[in-house]
Amino acid sequence: MVCEDVKRVLERLDEIEIMLNTILEELRELKKSAPGARQPQKSSFIDILREKKFVQLSEIKSRQALRQALERGLVLVLRDEGANREYVVLKEAARELLEKLPMSLSDAEKLGRREYELLQILNRLGYVLLKGGQYIKTELAEEFYV
Repeated sequence: MVCEDVKRVLERLDEIEIMLNTILEELRELKKSAPGARQPQKSSFIDILREKKFVQLSEIKSRQALRQALERGLVLVLRDEGANREYVVLKEAARELLEKLPMSLSDAEKLGRREYELLQILNRLGYVLLKGGQYIKTELAEEFYV
């Protein structure tokens, strides 16, 4: 229990560091832009992933924030060969979904749109299997717990 709490605190500290680096990057961009020009407020990389659960790699604007999140083990980049896409998945979001398994098809359809899409991606990639009318996690899913 204590180890889990410490792990969550350390993950949160890593997220805060990424947010600070994102803010610094945005400040540098603002300094480069014309004086007096107003920029819309941007959300941090991790905040966006918390909201969306996953994004396509091509949508990532800050490669530095992605690299830092990867180094700290907060995200995974998953390649979906069938759809010819790469996704950046927040490990935290995947773990929350995996903890709900096993789950029946009818329960899966009650998930939010993004959670259901994430379940489908994880199913296509073999992290989750549909067996006997229920979604179950596979051994590959342990990757989200490391």
